Amino acid sequence: MIQRIQTLWLAFIVLITVATFFFPIVDFTFEFKSMPTTQHYGLMPQASTPESEQFLQLTPAWSLVFMQIGVALIALVSIFLYKNRQLQVRFVAGGLLFLTVYIAFLLFVKIDGIEGFNLFGEGLKQKITRAYSVPVVSYNKISICFPILQVLLFILAQRAIRKDERIVRSSDRLR
Repeated sequence: MIQRIQTLWLAFIVLITVATFFFPIVDFTFEFKSMPTTQHYGLMPQASTPESEQFLQLTPAWSLVFMQIGVALIALVSIFLYKNRQLQVRFVAGGLLFLTVYIAFLLFVKIDGIEGFNLFGEGLKQKITRAYSVPVVSYNKISICFPILQVLLFILAQRAIRKDERIVRSSDRLR
C-alpha cells in the first residue's frame, strides 16, 4: 500500500534533503576593499569571484553531504518497505536516530567550527577576521529548520505506520 500517508511524509523528507543542497547554512558579511562582501557556507560550494578565492568554501562539507544522503536513502528505502511494516518502523526509527546524530554534528561540530576554534584548527570566522575584517555571521533560518522539519516528518511517518499496523491487527482478530 504505497499510497498511504507515511509515503507522503517520507517523500517530503527526500524532497527536503534535496533542498538542503541549495540553501547555505551561514552567510558571512564583511568588508573587502571597502565594499561589503557576502560569502555563503553550505553543503555545496558557492560560485566564486576572483577576489574571494582566499576565504571561499572550495569543497563541499562532505560529512554533512553524506549524512543528508544517508537520511534520504533511509527515507526512500522505507517507502518501499510497505509490505513489512515492522521493518519499516525500524528503518524510520533508524532514520530518526541518524538524523539526530546529523543535527548534533551540525550544531556542535560544524557551526562551532565556523564560529570559533575547533578541534581541527581555527574557524572560518577567524580566518576571515585575520585576512579582512570582522564578519557579521547570520544563520540561514530556512536551512537550519530543514533538519527539524525532517525529524517531525519522521515522527509523523512512524506514527502513521504504527496506526496502520494496529488497524491490520484489529481486522485480523475479527476473522
